[in-house]
Amino acid sequence: MKKYLLLVATSMSLLACDKNSGDTNVVPAAVSSTFDQEFTLNYRQQALLPSATRPELVVEATDLTYSFCPKNARCFVPDFVWPTLTITDAQGQTQQVKLPVNQERTYAADLLDSTSVRANGRRYVLYYLNWQVQQGNDDPQRKDIAMRYRIGKVN
Repeated sequence: MKKYLLLVATSMSLLACDKNSGDTNVVPAAVSSTFDQEFTLNYRQQALLPSATRPELVVEATDLTYSFCPKNARCFVPDFVWPTLTITDAQGQTQQVKLPVNQERTYAADLLDSTSVRANGRRYVLYYLNWQVQQGNDDPQRKDIAMRYRIGKVN
């Protein structure tokens, strides 16, 4: 009988530990946007362009490299968020874009990076505008970071 009670107690403690980790596996709902319009993506979120019914491009934030200076600390490197995006065209072909594309890291307020992407037989320009963290969050995780983009058609 003691073995069974020990087994139940151990199982309950393991389930209690796993409770918080389930929240990070929630995938945010996809957003719909048009070309030349700004949109915001969180980690693992998708944007459907130009419409949700017939997307020409699907952009997903698949990975993030980031660093934040702890509160009340002096850091030599400024805070940064560099995403990896997976872009899928209408034919289902995918490509990954890791930002910054240029190794020169800029810390401008309005434009962090831009790059050209070929999909659907045409060229698109992807602008990585900026990122934000939820207010009052001193130890942000991937799910707490929102990144703003804009995609424009070139030809």
